[in-house]
Parts: sequence; C-alpha cells; structure tokens
Amino acid sequence: MTINDVLKINALNCLLFGALFVFMPEPISSFLSENAKAPLLVFLSLGVLLNIYGLLLLWLASKNPVPQLPLLLVAIGDFLWVVATIIVIQLNVWITSINGITAAGLVAILVGWLGWIQLKHYLSNKP
Repeated sequence: MTINDVLKINALNCLLFGALFVFMPEPISSFLSENAKAPLLVFLSLGVLLNIYGLLLLWLASKNPVPQLPLLLVAIGDFLWVVATIIVIQLNVWITSINGITAAGLVAILVGWLGWIQLKHYLSNKP
C-alpha cells in the first residue's frame, strides 16, 4: 500500500463521517450519548471541517511525490483527533454510551493507525 492509498483511505473516512455529521447530527448525537449530548452545532461544524479536510487529503493523495510538510501536518492532525477523542471520553461528556464509546474508540484506532503510517512515511523521506 502506497502513501497515496493511505491518504485516500483517510480522505474516505473523513468524507463519510463528515457527511454523517452534517446530514444526521441528531441521530449521531443520540448514538454517542443518551444524557450528555453535544450541541448539534458541534456536529455540523465538525462535519464541514471533516469534509474540507477530506478534500485536502484527496488533493494531497493526487500528488506524486506527496509533499512532506503537508503529510506531517496531516499525521499531526490525525493524532490530535485521537487525543481529542480520549479527552472527551475521559471527561464523560458527548460520548457516554457504551456503543458511542466503542464506535469512537474504533474510529480513533483507525485514525491513529493512518496517522502512524503517514508519520512513518514522513520520517523515512524527511527533507
């Protein structure tokens, strides 16, 4: 699997979740937490940002070779998503249901894995 493939997988992940957050904020909020729901504006904002980020990832994946600085920034962004997920779960707000914690944890694992691959590629091709 090439770094371009990893970026495309990351883009697909962002675009899918971005669309879910924009078009289904209430069901997503209810799935993640029954009693400490995030404001719908949070999901709408995250959805828009994830869609923009996904388009950026698709653009980056189209480059050969992939520019290294943007690749590093994408890896950092992925790790920040993982950290933010852990913090929200630990604070017991917005993601409180067992299904929500499980789903958010699985997504964080995927995002962290993609970030790790991107970081490894960056480090092995450092300018």
